[in-house]
Amino acid sequence: MSKKILIIGSGIAGIAASLKLKSYGLESTIVDKGNFIGGRIGTREEKVGKNTYYFFHGAQFFTAKNNNFKKIINLGIKEHYIKKFGDFSPPRFRGFPTMRNFLTNISKDINIQQNFKITGLKKINKKISALDEKSKSWNVFDAVISTIPAPQNLELMNNFPVLKQSLKTASYDACMALMFYFDEHPLKIPDYFEFYNNPSILSWMAASNNKRYWTAHTKGSYSNLNLNTNKLLIKNEILSSIEEFLSVFMNRPNINFSSLHVWKYAKIKQIVVGKQIDPEFPIAIAGDFMEGPNVESAFISGEKAAELVFNRLG
Repeated sequence: MSKKILIIGSGIAGIAASLKLKSYGLESTIVDKGNFIGGRIGTREEKVGKNTYYFFHGAQFFTAKNNNFKKIINLGIKEHYIKKFGDFSPPRFRGFPTMRNFLTNISKDINIQQNFKITGLKKINKKISALDEKSKSWNVFDAVISTIPAPQNLELMNNFPVLKQSLKTASYDACMALMFYFDEHPLKIPDYFEFYNNPSILSWMAASNNKRYWTAHTKGSYSNLNLNTNKLLIKNEILSSIEEFLSVFMNRPNINFSSLHVWKYAKIKQIVVGKQIDPEFPIAIAGDFMEGPNVESAFISGEKAAELVFNRLG
């Protein structure tokens, strides 16, 4: 059957939904307000002379228990755009050479439009009409799946009270992501540290696929309290914590600040309690807020949303 389906958000949930719909013979269009696909599977470029290096400023890795997600990872390993990360149990994986390469490869046959923001959704007969911010025009779709963070999704769901009620039950921790680099390749330190059981303001820090380039994330408790704090103060406080920790491994940790990114909706704290699809209309929601705080959970929710929409359309 030929249907016009819109997916809002080009993160892993949106891409998973599109791939699942494609397996049912349904094409979809993904739109996203940002410049790049990936959502919180983020990659930031740093140019040094003629060379370009990358920070992974969002999710650092993904794991796989779900069979469909395992198939995607196994294909990625075979085609060299996914690599195993570290020696962890269960195994952890990363996109290669950057985290974003994971998503660009699995979405290469999907129609994705970046810098495209949807600002309104409404019912029209048994279909959904979506308002495009640029053209100010309403376009009708047979179905819609929205995968943006729950608080932003709330703004779109005024005409769909059941989904709005579901979204209200989700909550997030914020996060400060500080990107830094070493003057020289640090030889004697691991490429990943966790601080979950440590009084540090840091949650973890990790090297990218080049060990000179690192990202540190702060704990939710610290991030939530400091969302409106002066960013220079935040930067200095995080850098001090990093330097203090690294002093155990090297006499004078010579690190350089690159940038600070604030993830307002970083880690899901409370998943949604409620419906994933409207009781009457072909509109569904998906994201980590439906299943749990990791990449695989967002993937699973995207597949579930696609299945719900497919059944509704059928």
